[in-house]
Amino acid sequence: MVGNILVAHGMRKGNQNKALAEFIATLLKDEDYHYELAFLESDTQSLELTMERMVHQGIKEFRIVPLLIFSAMHYMSDIPDILMKMQNKYPNISSHISEPLGTHPYMKALVERRIDDVKLSDDSNAAVVIIAHGNGSGRFTKAHDELIDFVEAVDSKQPVYARTLYGALTFRNDLEEISKQYDELIIVPLFFFDGRLVNKVKGVIDEMPIHCNLHITPSINFDGSLKLIIRERFEALYV
Repeated sequence: MVGNILVAHGMRKGNQNKALAEFIATLLKDEDYHYELAFLESDTQSLELTMERMVHQGIKEFRIVPLLIFSAMHYMSDIPDILMKMQNKYPNISSHISEPLGTHPYMKALVERRIDDVKLSDDSNAAVVIIAHGNGSGRFTKAHDELIDFVEAVDSKQPVYARTLYGALTFRNDLEEISKQYDELIIVPLFFFDGRLVNKVKGVIDEMPIHCNLHITPSINFDGSLKLIIRERFEALYV
């Protein structure tokens, strides 16, 4: 038997896990595949506990799609460590993990729509700053490389900058200087929804001396294209 698992970061406190589960259930309500939702941070619905329960139901093969945009620490270290632990405990199971969601072409198309939705004049002196989570530890750089590749592939009339909330590419370092070069800046938060992290980005920007007009777009906000990305990530694991 094969089991599908979506893995989100989650939180041990508060109602974020419940809210996230409701967002995902609404997003995927018309999909014809079954999935279990697990969290990296949860006392009751962790990835380990979810896999344990599924193993006891007879599942021996796991298809895992992380709800992560790029390959930061959770993708490169935390999830593989959990899968190795489960493999050691249950030698007869196997696990297959998909690529992160942000490297899918549909994500680029979504960001391009967010940029286009900001109606600027054709001759406007403007630029775009795409802000992802980033990695504060400095140990895992693949996520930053993926973000840079992502930004270089975005089709935009304006220059596009790759920046993060945390880590070496943080916008805290130079957003003020960037803002001096343009009359308009489009900020695209590359997060799943307009929640705590997007509010953190906005709060930091509010405290910075910005020298041009800012347009902060909505984040991914569980756009319908995310459903297609998740479906195709699962399908790729069955090839």
